Amino acid sequence: MEMKNKLIDKTDSRPFVSQIRDRIRAQIRSGKLQVDQKIPSMRELERECGVSLGIVKMALNSLTTEGYLRSHPGKGLYVSSPKQNCQNIALVIPALDFEKMPKIIKGVKEVLKDKNLRLMIMAADCDFNQEMELVKMLDPSLFMGAIIYPPPVKEVISSLIELVERRMPFVQIDTVHDSVETSSVRVDHVMLAQTAFHHLLSNGHRRIGVVDHSGDSISHRDLRRGADLELRKSGLSFFALPREITDVRDLNEEEPWLNGERSVLRMLEKYPDLTAIIGINDNLSLGALRGAKKAGRIVSKDLSVLAIGDLNAFAISDPPLSAVAQPFEDIGREAARCLVDMINGDSTRPEEIKLNPYLIDRGSVSSPNR
Repeated sequence: MEMKNKLIDKTDSRPFVSQIRDRIRAQIRSGKLQVDQKIPSMRELERECGVSLGIVKMALNSLTTEGYLRSHPGKGLYVSSPKQNCQNIALVIPALDFEKMPKIIKGVKEVLKDKNLRLMIMAADCDFNQEMELVKMLDPSLFMGAIIYPPPVKEVISSLIELVERRMPFVQIDTVHDSVETSSVRVDHVMLAQTAFHHLLSNGHRRIGVVDHSGDSISHRDLRRGADLELRKSGLSFFALPREITDVRDLNEEEPWLNGERSVLRMLEKYPDLTAIIGINDNLSLGALRGAKKAGRIVSKDLSVLAIGDLNAFAISDPPLSAVAQPFEDIGREAARCLVDMINGDSTRPEEIKLNPYLIDRGSVSSPNR
């Protein structure tokens, strides 16, 4: 398509994201790109423009947010009619590749399908800075409301508060910042941690190592508080346990388990008498399992490993990994229901909805043999 060769001008000092976005927008406004016309794929634009896929994604996400493009899953991006953006609902997520995201999307779609509302997914490329930019792009004139899975970092709070001030209805899911006065849907993170640590304690573990991260939302603070409450019943403290704290910003799309694996190797070298390891999220837990095996431990016999958060891979890993899981489809459904109520004026005060976690015991936790 002709547009591909005219999106980047090396003499233009503006960022490549702005050049791609502005030139596609200009071609749509001028009629060179017609309504319902399919634009080249992201990979094609990446190759033809000579820029990274992340830059192309940000440009196209911006145009989608503005209502110039619409997404057809499995088919691509098309030029949108200006009249089609008035019933849009945005779903802002850190990445499409995370296993939990299709479950959340499924739950949201189940509620919206009969409401004459169209879901527009705005996914960052495993980059919290990108996701914060997507939040800033949300415009009440283009969207009736939004469901936001925010980054677990304080820098996003100002953008969320700005949305509240602009009277944009939105719901936070899973990772929740309590300083933002809007509705939220998440698992009960206190109960999540209590369920996990009760499982370890009831199996006789007292020498427990934790693979944690630096997230600082109310969800993550509640998780640590719940762990401490449960441990204190046995005379222990969460904050006194051996703990490796990883960088929550380092999502590592290619090897998301790597930080967990490295943390466990360091921890077992420093604390060889540990009888159990717990990962604070699914990918860190997968890394914990890999690290334990690399260290020569026989999981469940020499060392118990428990995950907070579940992955399909845990059911078929060697050995299968026990996990305390979260009902992500239900989170999606409840968030969509809550948002529709806000849009319709049926909910005038922020709701705080907490769902129950559940234990999946696959046998990776047993009583310590020493």
